[in-house]
Amino acid sequence: MILGLGTDICPAARWAHLLERFGEKSLRRVLCAEEADYLLAGNRTRLPERAAGRWALREAFGKALGVGLDGWSWKELRFLDGRLWAEGELAAMVQDRGIDRIHGSVTHDGGTAFAVVIIEGPGGHD
Repeated sequence: MILGLGTDICPAARWAHLLERFGEKSLRRVLCAEEADYLLAGNRTRLPERAAGRWALREAFGKALGVGLDGWSWKELRFLDGRLWAEGELAAMVQDRGIDRIHGSVTHDGGTAFAVVIIEGPGGHD
């Protein structure tokens, strides 16, 4: 059963500015080390749009959860290889809310990243 749906868009230009001003520290403030390292090892010209996508995922997740960006650690939401999951205290919060699956997808076009997140509880899959 679907328990929540969230979407968000984020302009890559916002992340281009943050990366120019603060460097990789801006990524490491939002992402876990593994996710930041993954983005930093990739194509640097696409880094702003890929970072924007990761931010949009966090916004979309907060909307799906119904809490926005407050009350959970952004670094505990992980997105690697097309898979979205929670770790640490966020995983406990997700479990306490009866969520057993988190789906996320990101796309980029025209300097904008778009993300969608669906959270499911029991009965949402076979």
